[in-house]
Amino acid sequence: MAMPQPSDPGVGSGAARPPSSRKPAARVLARLSLLGVAVWLAWQAFGVLVAYRESRAVARELPDLPPVHGVPPRRDAGFPVKVWLHRVNSVERAVRMAKQFRGMEIDVMYDSAANSFDVGHPPAPSIGLSLDRLLGAVPDVAGHYFWIDFRNLTNTNAPAACTRLVAIARKHNLISHMIVESVHPTALACFTDNGFRTSYYLFPEVSLPAMNTAQRTAYYAEVKAGLAASNVNALSMSYESLPFVDRYFPDADVLTWYRERDRNLRYYVTLAYLKARSRIQVILIRQMSRGYR
Repeated sequence: MAMPQPSDPGVGSGAARPPSSRKPAARVLARLSLLGVAVWLAWQAFGVLVAYRESRAVARELPDLPPVHGVPPRRDAGFPVKVWLHRVNSVERAVRMAKQFRGMEIDVMYDSAANSFDVGHPPAPSIGLSLDRLLGAVPDVAGHYFWIDFRNLTNTNAPAACTRLVAIARKHNLISHMIVESVHPTALACFTDNGFRTSYYLFPEVSLPAMNTAQRTAYYAEVKAGLAASNVNALSMSYESLPFVDRYFPDADVLTWYRERDRNLRYYVTLAYLKARSRIQVILIRQMSRGYR
């Protein structure tokens, strides 16, 4: 009679492998994971390098024109934070995001007939929200800062609009906490004179990289003339157009926006670079929330 043999622990459907047999597979998995991380980091670094080269290429292609010094005159911003939130055009978004951001940008259209600022970003339809009501809904409104993108300011409506904004800002104790921005620098004179920080909005229709040499030369002359005829405090533009002010208006305080959606290495490196630049006083960033419009 055959003697029963000891059971083999490695045989059978329910038998577990010894720990030593799992080590090679674990090592392979770890190496693959590290390789994946290395590839991802290399790709992200490549994106940063491409962005840098694109910016340098634009700077090198700028026409040889003399820098304009001393304008706009420098002014201490007094803002406690650099990173502000872009496009806060509803009460819901303002209340929600005021907990996270001390600075917020608001788009307005002045209604001369109603002597009121309608909050909204054309072509989005109006929802009948006034700037006064929006500010009144912000918790601790006097502890916040507001970039007012004045989308229809003209030399004609400037006096009445300025009087109305002064009244609203005083009501909420915000005169020194507000930036008023427009593509028409001369129309901002009353706002500067009343203590608001003002900014000349550059490249409203086409960015610097999209311009040819003739367009860049003509725009240089336009901005230079606009600054000579106005008393604005700063220049504002997308980060893509920063080489223009770096080259031609090296003394100006700058407000900019960086509205990339992806939170990747390129985003964080670019944002850190913008924050480190002393002449850049505010950076608007994009962050979605309920109430975005």
